[in-house]
Amino acid sequence: MPTAIFKRRLKKITLKLTLFFALLAIPVFAQDASSFTKPIELNVLEVQARAYRQDGIRAQDMGDFDSAMKLYQKAIELDPSYAVAYNDLGVIYEAKGMIDRAEESYLRAIKTDPYYLSTYTNLALLYEEKRELNKAAYCWKKRAELGDLQDPWTQKARQRFSDIRLSLSPRPIQDSKEQDVVKMMKDIANEKYIMRHDDKMLARKHFNKAKDSYAKDDYATAVKQALDAYHLDPENKDIKEFIERTQHRALTR
Repeated sequence: MPTAIFKRRLKKITLKLTLFFALLAIPVFAQDASSFTKPIELNVLEVQARAYRQDGIRAQDMGDFDSAMKLYQKAIELDPSYAVAYNDLGVIYEAKGMIDRAEESYLRAIKTDPYYLSTYTNLALLYEEKRELNKAAYCWKKRAELGDLQDPWTQKARQRFSDIRLSLSPRPIQDSKEQDVVKMMKDIANEKYIMRHDDKMLARKHFNKAKDSYAKDDYATAVKQALDAYHLDPENKDIKEFIERTQHRALTR
């Protein structure tokens, strides 16, 4: 067999084997006349983790922080890669005055998922309260850099980063809009409990990465990235259709 043909066949076999092992951890779709139409499902532990998180949100909304804390902790035990639950737990710790543990949870959320935006906001506020302004400025800067340009919170983060830089400069400029800044901080603090929209924003980032991988014919990576997006936004039909199409494309090459 000519060397070039052998290499092409070896490459094709390697791709399919890589995809096969990647797909072992994700649902199997029906492959009949209407193939790849069944909904994607999380694995058992992921489903349970998200159920505990939803129970935690309900307990938190009712002011039952102790129950919420236990439920978020249980969600993390079941899914240690669940950055959203680490962030939720940090909010609870902070509300209970457990500042060091709140900081630890926020940092764990960022380590688990560096693109989860709410955590940067929460951590920036925590550092401001501790008067660790250099750390706060870093978090605001990251929130501004990672956020959607059309997101008002991105603009607020950018403004707060600028305000802190001015306050830390050797010759600080008097900010004539200090009352506006204080109001903005209060608004963000109130939003700590309702900034669920970041889930969909992060899902969109993962989905864009998946489409880039697809364009490069890296279907195994595209499926994994799209699944990350789907876990954050399970109602998004475009993501589900993309995963189905990508799996079908990879298996029929």
